[in-house]
Amino acid sequence: MKLNIISKNCTLVGFRNATVLTLGLCSMVAFSACVTKTTYNNMLQQQEIEAALRSEISADQVKITQLENGIRVSMSNELLFNSGSADLHSKGRAALDKVAPQLSNMVAQGNKVDIVGNTDSEPIGSAIAGRFPTNWELAGARAAVVVRHLQANGVDPAQMVATSNGQYHPVASNDTAAGRAQNRRTDLLLRPSN
Repeated sequence: MKLNIISKNCTLVGFRNATVLTLGLCSMVAFSACVTKTTYNNMLQQQEIEAALRSEISADQVKITQLENGIRVSMSNELLFNSGSADLHSKGRAALDKVAPQLSNMVAQGNKVDIVGNTDSEPIGSAIAGRFPTNWELAGARAAVVVRHLQANGVDPAQMVATSNGQYHPVASNDTAAGRAQNRRTDLLLRPSN
């Protein structure tokens, strides 16, 4: 039978017959594993977000990554915005609507949300250069639009930050169309406020 124990210093997930010694840190024997309470909470929160965005994850439009001190939810530009635009696509609004309740709960539990806009390295086209002279402005405008949408859906704006990475934090090569598509994304970084 599986046994879950949550203490001040750690969460122990193991079996009833496992021998456990706790001396401020968890020691483990047999088939037990010890994680911090923060890590355990992050795992639960990640599962809730994954459940809310299951179809978008299956369509490879959302990727969720467990970080050392939080969670990264990467949403593709294809899902959120039309090319060269900072106006939310209807599919993007729907995806953000699905995850807003989880984000609101996480913020209420003492987490912050950094919304980070990213672009590929392609120069801004002449049709939008007046509004977005560089990728910095385009990525920043997209992050701000996501913040405003989440705020309208109940996420505390005092716990959100909109940031632009422009083209300077790629996750793939900008030499191919597939790589550029991966780099055009908005990341939601969920982390403890401490």
